[in-house]
Parts: sequence; C-alpha cells; structure tokens
Amino acid sequence: MSYLRQIWGVMLLSLRAAIRAKMVIFLILAQVLCALVLPRVIKGDGTAAGELEILLTYALGLSFGIQALATLWSSCSLFASEISSFRIQLAVVKPVHFPIFWLGRWLALLLLNGVLLLFVYTIVYFQLRWVEQNQGWEPGIVPSALHVSPPILPTAKAEARQIYSMMQSKGELPEGLSEAEVLATLEEQAAERYDIINPGNEVVLNFQLARAVRKGENITLRFRFDTEYSTRAHVKGLCRLELQGQPTLFAEHQLESVTQNEIRLEFAADPFVAGATAGNSLRDFVVILKHTGADDKASALLLRFRQDVVLMIPGKTFESNLLRCALVQGSVLALLAAFGLTLSAVFSFPVAAFAATVVLALIMIGGGVLPLVSKEDEKKWENRMGVAVLRAMQSTTRHISEAKPLRSVVRGELIAQRNILISVFWNMGVLPLALAILACAALRRRELANV
Repeated sequence: MSYLRQIWGVMLLSLRAAIRAKMVIFLILAQVLCALVLPRVIKGDGTAAGELEILLTYALGLSFGIQALATLWSSCSLFASEISSFRIQLAVVKPVHFPIFWLGRWLALLLLNGVLLLFVYTIVYFQLRWVEQNQGWEPGIVPSALHVSPPILPTAKAEARQIYSMMQSKGELPEGLSEAEVLATLEEQAAERYDIINPGNEVVLNFQLARAVRKGENITLRFRFDTEYSTRAHVKGLCRLELQGQPTLFAEHQLESVTQNEIRLEFAADPFVAGATAGNSLRDFVVILKHTGADDKASALLLRFRQDVVLMIPGKTFESNLLRCALVQGSVLALLAAFGLTLSAVFSFPVAAFAATVVLALIMIGGGVLPLVSKEDEKKWENRMGVAVLRAMQSTTRHISEAKPLRSVVRGELIAQRNILISVFWNMGVLPLALAILACAALRRRELANV
C-alpha cells in the first residue's frame, strides 16, 4: 500500500506541475480550435459524406497530432528539468524508488491524455450529431461499425515461400541475393499483387464471417477494382453469393455500366437463414465475381484480393467504434509518453526534445522511403546504415500504425478486437516496460553522479 500511495503522490505532483505550466490550458484551446473551427475552414465536396470525413478525419486527426507532439515534448522535460535543477536529489532523501517516479509520471500523462481525448471526441461527436440533424442527412451517412471479413487466402509469407520453392526448382532464383532477401521481396509483392479478370472469366473466393448471420440482417460485399478509366462504363459483371456447401442457395447482383471503381452490394440474409440445411454454417460463404463484358471496349479488371474484396455484416454502433478508436489512439499516446520520459532520463531537455523530433520524423518518412529502396541500393555501403535504422524503427513501431482507427471509423469498419489488444499490449505494456527499465538505469547513474 505504501507503494500505491507513493505512485499516487507522484501522479498528483505531476498533474499539478502540468497545470501550473499552463500546458493543459493550451491543449484544451488547441483541441477546441481543431474540433470547432477546422471543420468550418476546410471545404469538402459538398456532400454529407464529405462533411462527415472532414469532421472525423481532419478534426480528430489534427487534434491527435497536436496532442501527440505535446505529450512527447512535455514528457521530455519531466526528468530533465528536475535533474538540471538538482531536485532529483530529493529521491535520495525520501527515499522513493526510481521505478515509482517513472510510473507515477507516466500514469499522470496517461490520465491527462485520456481526459483530453474524451474531451475532443465528445465535442466532435455532438457536433456531428448537430450537423446531421440540421442538414437533414439521410439514414446511413453516419456509418455503423461492420464486421469485416477478407477472403480466405494463404498468407503473403506462405505464398512467398511457395513461389520461392517453384523458382528454386526451375533454377530461376536471382543471383547475388540471399534467400531472406528474395523471400522479403516476394512477400511484399504478394501483399500488393493484382489478379486479372479478363472479360468472360470469373474468380471464386471463400469467406468466413466473424459470426453467423441472423434473420433481418444484410450481408455487404465491397470490392474495388482498377481498369482503364475510359472503359470503366463498359464494365459489366455478375456478383453471386452462395452459402458454402449449398450452392443452390444463392443471391445475385447484375452490374451494368459501372462508373465507380468501388462497389457495395447488399444481400439479404433472410433467404440463407431460412434455406440453410443442417450442417451448413451461416458463417461460410462463397463469392463469385464474373466479368461479363464482351464488347470490344471492355478491358480486364485488376483486383488485389487481399485488400480490395471483403464481406461485411452488422457489428457494433458508431459510438462504440468511436470509443475503440480513442482507445487505440490513447495507447499510442502512452507509448509516446514512455519514450519521452526515457529520453528525459537519459538527456537534457534540449537534447531529448531534438532526439524525439528526429525519431518521430524518421518513423513518419520511413514508410514512404523504404518501399522505394531497391535491393541494389540497399547493398551500397553508404545506404546500409540508414536503411537498417529505418527498418528497425518500422519494425519496432509497426503496431502504432497497423490499426488505422480513424480510417476504419470513416469507412464504417469495426476496429477489430485483435488490433485493439495488440495495440494495447505493445504500446501500453511491452514497449513502455522496456523503456522504463532503460530510464531507471539511466536515472540511477545520473543521480549517483550528481551526489
């Protein structure tokens, strides 16, 4: 219990210091500005969907960016300012262990960020409902959260291994590259690979839904294709949804003169629920996409099955998905707070803030730079260190960007519980723990050096 009282005391002192420094007031004003003023300044395409995207993506995205920078920089000053003013020597007198100091300050930043996130999300939500009511949006503009199920396909890693084995048997492996390098390239290509559906051809995909469909629900098929823009209006197709194991139970949609390359089709679940025989799961379905265009102007369709084709069924409410988004963003802020506290324990404030800014910039640009680096350029000695650093940062922080919560909320996709658990496990558990151990070791050395 004494440890809990010490942690609580450190939390209160840290919160009071933040309020005295007027950081909280600044953040509140910045959040209000992003949530209320920004949607009025940025002009959309004039549609209700465009207004919704501005309210969610721009307002919440920019406010989160401001909060992330404020969290990082403020955490960089907590230990550094106490060490530079020798107030850290009080730890020797009290004595309060360094892990308690670190944990108390980290929890204070978590509490502060949680309150601010709840504040800005509440403003945006009520503003969204106010705009919806006053502008008379049609039902369905504010999306509910749908369970998203991709097709059942081999993983990109498994497909890369299969292609590698086939190339090896034919003696077609590239020279000068190791097995790991070839597999990494094949895995990247498999994740982004386009499959071609020529006129008159079809593709069959198997799906397993997150749960069994129920009476009164709709099954939504969403797919996105690429083709020549000038021939898009000549695309014709047949979309067929079958219950797996019972092909006579199906529903179809005919596509004529498609003008958009993203299509959503609704299938009523009632016929499948009523007609399913014993032993057939209402989770397993088959989708058949057939390109029926036969005239001279029709061209092939390009689809990335791993990214562009999904089946969706009703999941949660829009409000619950918004809360999931806030939780994922809160976990990212927790990691930034832990990172800043560790830098504050190792360096002085100017050096810690500079290092944090550089690392953040490298993480942001790494995702765009690494795909452009060829294997030949990566082997050059002057590029090896930079590429290795970028890859290490991307590997360590990949759990920050994988979930993409705001995009899921706007598109009406339920943020998967698995993604939430992974984000919380890494961003609020494993990585902060490792950073805390490093910070405590640094604090012990710096404190003893100043005695």
